[in-house]
Amino acid sequence: MPIADDTPIVEDETLRGGHLVLSRGQLQDWLSDTLGTPCRVEPRRLRYKPGTSVVLAFDLSLEHDGEPATQACLASAWSDHAAPKMSKARRRLPPDARLAHDPARHALVTTAAGDRALPLLGRLARPDGPGRLLERLGGNAEEGDGPRIRSIRHNPGRRWVGTLEQPGEPTRLLRAYDSTATMTYAAACYRSLARGPAPTPHLLGRSRSWSVLAVTWAEGVDLAGHPDAGTAWEAAGRALATLHESRGHGLHRPDGRRDLDAVRATAQQVAVLLPELAPEVLHLADAVVHELRVLRRLPHTVCAVHGDFSPDQVVIGPDGRPTVIDLDAARRGAPEQDLGCLAASTTICADDGADAARRAQRLADFMTGYSDVRRPPADRAVALHAVAFGLRKAADPFRECAPDWREQVTRRVRAAGRALADVAPTGRS
Repeated sequence: MPIADDTPIVEDETLRGGHLVLSRGQLQDWLSDTLGTPCRVEPRRLRYKPGTSVVLAFDLSLEHDGEPATQACLASAWSDHAAPKMSKARRRLPPDARLAHDPARHALVTTAAGDRALPLLGRLARPDGPGRLLERLGGNAEEGDGPRIRSIRHNPGRRWVGTLEQPGEPTRLLRAYDSTATMTYAAACYRSLARGPAPTPHLLGRSRSWSVLAVTWAEGVDLAGHPDAGTAWEAAGRALATLHESRGHGLHRPDGRRDLDAVRATAQQVAVLLPELAPEVLHLADAVVHELRVLRRLPHTVCAVHGDFSPDQVVIGPDGRPTVIDLDAARRGAPEQDLGCLAASTTICADDGADAARRAQRLADFMTGYSDVRRPPADRAVALHAVAFGLRKAADPFRECAPDWREQVTRRVRAAGRALADVAPTGRS
């Protein structure tokens, strides 16, 4: 997590228990002492509100009945002014969810069931939880081996993704949300895009009270890791272009200010995390917002878009056919938004060790496939959205607890700045 295991990933004097959550070594020691057995912590996702709270999603490994076991957990710390609210939430924890608690430092560790914003997780912790979930999603829990739940990704207080596996049945991908409204819109996205020609997962079932939906599992390798890069990226380009051909009935067309606000919000977070970078990142955000506002006034196509398109949102199946996954953010918008997001993920935010020539070739192959289906938007529009998404993703290494997050965040901000200078040399940048 941090460079030295006992050094907090970030310092915040208002969080008295922050060091227990933000230091991998100290969190391991605390849990080992409390649980009476050696523990290992693997950080996964961090949610941080300066001066208020921090929540870390992590995997906890320990021995249980002589056998190694790993479970998804949460560690939280909060400030004095947030203590009353957190105390109320703590009293509503499911039985057996609490693993460690330091009331003097306002710090708490729970199983994933302690995430009160995601009702599914608490219900899955009950002995009959997986079976009841399967029934709510339209399946039948047979006698014998019941359904098994596997956690894939947990964004505390926002999202959880996992699988539901039952002997003799196809794997279901589960997606849990922090509200019924969010889940309902996500379900509408899957239904809408399933009507079109693009290869996407199909909605299998949903539960309003549990704020969860199930979709078909896409078997294969994600685009970034596929060994046959040229063919795979061309196929992915055709798949996205086909999605853009969808009419997107039932998808929202959100106010463009949301994207501008997201650029500014990330810049402000980076400015807090890295004060020495504050003038640079805030100026860059102002320049990006200005260029996007100018771009929005120009004529542009509106179609169904993925909303958060990147190489890990495409799974290449054993037959070489791609499936576009993770459709929660789908909407009606400009195609250059998806293409810009892909370009940002492949260049500005690339951390896969590929050199610039290889990344450029991947994008060229993708655009070859895209052009087979429909005419691409203007290069400049794609490039401006690439800068915007590059800046929006600049804080991801911090949120993902990368050991060198400071260097990665700085590199992404400066790469976005250079990209903007290339595309808008006479602009406010």
